[in-house]
Amino acid sequence: MKKILKKNQIIIAALAIMIAVAGYLSYSGISIMEENDKLSAETENVVTTDSEVLENNTSQPGEAVLTGSSSFVAQAKVSREQIRSQNKEVLMDVINNDSLSEEEKQEAVASMVELTDLAEKEAAAEMMLEAKGFENVVVNLTGESADVMVPSSQLDDTQRAQIEDIIIRKTGIPGESIVITPMDESM
Repeated sequence: MKKILKKNQIIIAALAIMIAVAGYLSYSGISIMEENDKLSAETENVVTTDSEVLENNTSQPGEAVLTGSSSFVAQAKVSREQIRSQNKEVLMDVINNDSLSEEEKQEAVASMVELTDLAEKEAAAEMMLEAKGFENVVVNLTGESADVMVPSSQLDDTQRAQIEDIIIRKTGIPGESIVITPMDESM
C-alpha cells in the first residue's frame, strides 16, 4: 500500500512540476510563437458583429476562439488561459480520482488554490496597470518572480518604478524578482 501511495505522490509532484514549467515556458516566449501560429488559424472563426453567432465547438478544455483582436498581447492572454484551464482539468481529475488518498487529493486542491491565487494576482496587477495608463500589459507570475510585458518601446525610470510599485503591492513579489520587458508597440 505504501508503494502505491509513494507512486501517486510522485505522479502528483510530476504533474505540479509540469504545470509550473508549462506556465513558465508559455510566458517566457519559448512557446508563444507556436501558440501564435495556432491562434492565427483560430482567428478565422472571429465574430465581426454582435448579431452574428459564434459557434465554438471546442473539444479541448481551455480552447478558445479569439474574438476581435489578434495582437500579441491578446494571444498571450488567451494562451495563458488555455494552459490554465488544461492544468485545472488535470488537477480536477486527480481530485476526483477515487483510487487516490485524501492526502494526495488535498495536495491537488492546494495546487488548484495556488493556481487560482496566481491568476487573481495577475488580473489585479494588470487591471491596476491599465488604470494607471499602461494598456495591453501582460503580467505573468511564476513562483516568486513576475514578468511584465509592456507594449512600449521605451520606458523611463519613473514608469518602471510605477510598474514595479504596482506589482509589489498587488502580488507581494519583491522588486528584485520583477522583470519588465518593453515590447515593440506594433505587436
